[in-house]
Amino acid sequence: METYLNKPLVSIIIPTYNRASLIEETLNSIIDQTFQNWECLVIDDGSTDTTEEVMKKYVCADKRIHYYSKPVDLLRGGNAARNYGFKMSRGEYIHWFDSDDLMDKYNLDKKVLYLNSNMNCDYCICKVANFEVINGKEVTYLKQEDLKISKDLYEDYVLGKISILNVTPMWRRKIFNSEELYDEKIFQLQDLDFYSRIIFKNKSVGIINETLIYVRRNNDSISTQNKTTDIKVNSFLEVKRRIIERTPHNKKIIHYTVNTVLWAMRWNMAVRRYHDARICLYFCLSHLNKLSPGKKLNLLKVSFFFFLFKKLGKGDTKFKFLLKL
Repeated sequence: METYLNKPLVSIIIPTYNRASLIEETLNSIIDQTFQNWECLVIDDGSTDTTEEVMKKYVCADKRIHYYSKPVDLLRGGNAARNYGFKMSRGEYIHWFDSDDLMDKYNLDKKVLYLNSNMNCDYCICKVANFEVINGKEVTYLKQEDLKISKDLYEDYVLGKISILNVTPMWRRKIFNSEELYDEKIFQLQDLDFYSRIIFKNKSVGIINETLIYVRRNNDSISTQNKTTDIKVNSFLEVKRRIIERTPHNKKIIHYTVNTVLWAMRWNMAVRRYHDARICLYFCLSHLNKLSPGKKLNLLKVSFFFFLFKKLGKGDTKFKFLLKL
């Protein structure tokens, strides 16, 4: 254990907030890893439950586990916690993780082996399975299909053709040494913002087509409050803006991005948030000239029906086909 303590090869960085009832299961899945040369840094973002008591027990039992309260001068949110965790970490490999998800016991072993055997790869990814707890039993209800990459990993990722969740990759630390980490002013789509920026510059990915991560569903997060979607419009649109500006001539990415913003517009209309819906619409209109002639016409039609429905006080999605490209 002393060797591991002095020089961990893998740093697992976990932000947490009021997850005392779940983080034990997460930590147990890490302790049970067949690969043992790791450190786990849990960064508390101001929990008000019994997280501290739970963590004290684990820190005392395993010197590889470290618990930090995020400094009060940092912004609230998981991004600042992740960045602080990276600053405190020492591993050659970085594995971001969440405080309610689980690792297969071979997760670290197989990713370390892959990166050690493929020095040209900057990071490797794996498949995930979603699970939820019903009547005290864990139920896996969706497994990911095999991961495939075409000629352009960045395009595949942004278009949703390949799923790279925040918790799936293992990264070489050196990638982040010259990069800005998580944007602490973004409160939604943080992983899309961070990973799209990194993937755009670093496309040498390795694929392990095995399910090594289990993602908990039906659990409250910043985008699912009380099991309902919650869109943080400013952050949502800023991430989308950055994606378009990164590849301003990629018609596929522009079309896909505008479509996702129109989805956000329709959602805001459905809950009568017309102000936020209008902001989404104006974002799309600002990219009107980047669309094909047919899409331009459709977007102008969407604009007409938005203002008509707003005037009528309609917020349902019964006529959502009129609000699509």
